[in-house]
Parts: sequence; structure tokens; C-alpha cells
Amino acid sequence: MDFLDLEGKEDLEIIFEVFDLNKLQRKIFRELEENKLTVQEIADRVDRNRSTAQRALQEMIDKDILMREGKTDKTVYYVYTTLPVSELKKVTLEAIDSWHREVQDKLG
Repeated sequence: MDFLDLEGKEDLEIIFEVFDLNKLQRKIFRELEENKLTVQEIADRVDRNRSTAQRALQEMIDKDILMREGKTDKTVYYVYTTLPVSELKKVTLEAIDSWHREVQDKLG
């Protein structure tokens, strides 16, 4: 029984599946892989309004797969970026382990 089809998938595709990222979140993640961007910059790049981008970013932060850094230049603002791939792998394995323990507790 396969819960997650791993055949031919790259590491990031598996991470996207484990964290149940939707198409917009995947697109945002790809934009942030090598960039630090503001919410408005992200919204512009993915062709969505600012509030939609903000919601997607917050969900990804809640899943611990993005970082938010405060900046100051006349005003305070935030830039977003992804965790390094090695850290993403670690967070993903921890999420799978946590899920596995929950299933064992429920069924045990």
C-alpha cells in the first residue's frame, strides 16, 4: 500500500506532497528558492493579489517550510525565503515521524 507515490519524484516534489502544498504555494516556493522577496513582490510574480499571497505565505510559515525576516528601510517590512534544502528534508522527516506516532497512538 502506497500512501505517497515516490516513483520518479524529486525531493522537492515529495516535500510538496507531504506538506500538502497547493499549486499557488508550490509556485511561491519556487519563486523563493533563491530569492528573498516581499509579499508584494511575490504577489506580482505569481500574478495574485497581495492578500491571497499573504494567506499562502502564512500557511507555509505555519508548516515551518519558509522563513520570514524583518527589514527596516524607512518602514519595517518582511522578506520571505525558503529553508535550505537540508533543513527542509529534516522538517519533512520530522513531520512524517510525528504523523506516524499519532497514527500509532490512535490505533494502538
